Amino acid sequence: YNDISINDRIRADKIGIIYQQNNLLPDFTALENVYLARLSIDNDRNKAITDAKRIIKNVGLINRINHYPSELSGGEAQRVAISRALINSPDILLADEPTGSLDYKNSKEIFKILFKLKNKDRIIIFATHNRYFADLADCKIELINGKIKIVNARINK
Repeated sequence: YNDISINDRIRADKIGIIYQQNNLLPDFTALENVYLARLSIDNDRNKAITDAKRIIKNVGLINRINHYPSELSGGEAQRVAISRALINSPDILLADEPTGSLDYKNSKEIFKILFKLKNKDRIIIFATHNRYFADLADCKIELINGKIKIVNARINK
């Protein structure tokens, strides 16, 4: 942990990233894909495994923890990717087209999970081309003809 740069440390501690393509490591199980991300901030393997199991259970995949990415559906793999992004309890969650490669049913499930993760201590920034999901955001920013336009902003008090 002491050998990593300050930027790597901030990234590991504060930012979780969910990619459009889940970017799971193919030679590792769902559980391993999640808990390995925890080892970037400490070497407590037992705590990493315990926390990974809890997070995976929260996304409804506890019965799939020993499956490899190739054995998971697209929606299941994306839920593992969300679990990996959450393992270090990030303050910022970045989601780049997190449902871009999923069908509508799985997309709705992923966005349900994302919206449940919202709280006063975490910001979730997601990019999407899906108007339905974009309209659910507290603040929607559109890029139109090279110009940024804030379309709506709701402030929760």
